[in-house]
Amino acid sequence: MKLKNFCLLALCLLCANHQAFADDKDEPVQRWAIQAGFGGTTLYDNTPDGQDFYMDDEEGNYFSLSADYFLNDRLALTGGLYYAQEGIATYLASGIGLKKVNMLGVEGGIKWYFFPKKWIVQPHIGALLQTNCLNLGRMRGSERHELSSAYPGSHVQMDYDVQCPALAFKPRIGADIHLFSTVSLCVAYDLSFGFWGHHRADMRFLDLPLTGQVCHYKTDNIRSTISLGVKVDFPTKSISPKTFNNLLYILSTWIESKARH
Repeated sequence: MKLKNFCLLALCLLCANHQAFADDKDEPVQRWAIQAGFGGTTLYDNTPDGQDFYMDDEEGNYFSLSADYFLNDRLALTGGLYYAQEGIATYLASGIGLKKVNMLGVEGGIKWYFFPKKWIVQPHIGALLQTNCLNLGRMRGSERHELSSAYPGSHVQMDYDVQCPALAFKPRIGADIHLFSTVSLCVAYDLSFGFWGHHRADMRFLDLPLTGQVCHYKTDNIRSTISLGVKVDFPTKSISPKTFNNLLYILSTWIESKARH
């Protein structure tokens, strides 16, 4: 429901700003931008056949702060910081799984926009190189856990061997959706191909319902990320009185509807 309300609010902002955006003939030349984003990651399962039971893709979180510098209307250099959390055995436990693995680093590359700046929706493609400075050495250990998701209350013995990649290549597709002034809503899909590194674990159930069953679990070094963010272009421009009034009306209407519920 929260996501639905957010999408409806964003749609209303688009409709309210469409005319003002189209009529603005003195729009400043876009030079650079800053963007903050968050999203979810998926690390793909590649467990070999012949296991007593099987795991699933690993889920995680992704946060970023980046800046763009526009070489022209279509081509931009992009770069910034990111922080990612990945889990081991997220299928068996809520949250970030039985063991959390962190990554932190910088990423940079290029973005190419398809349409002129007057378009409200700006799809783009890009490619980035991503570095990581955490957990580059092999993390090994053996831990006993009580499960909270699949088979709650059961216990497993987990022997893990994890090494995060130091470098990754990230193709990207995405879109910037103009909201008002020089503020945009950004959505993106990345597919990250990590160099080196691995995610492996031997999972053994200690009690019912799968007593003694074992899974020799491993993942590919390929991650996908779906992210959502907000971008501000510079130089900024003032909001027209018409757009400002529309924004106030939409926000007040949305607040009233939330208060009634």
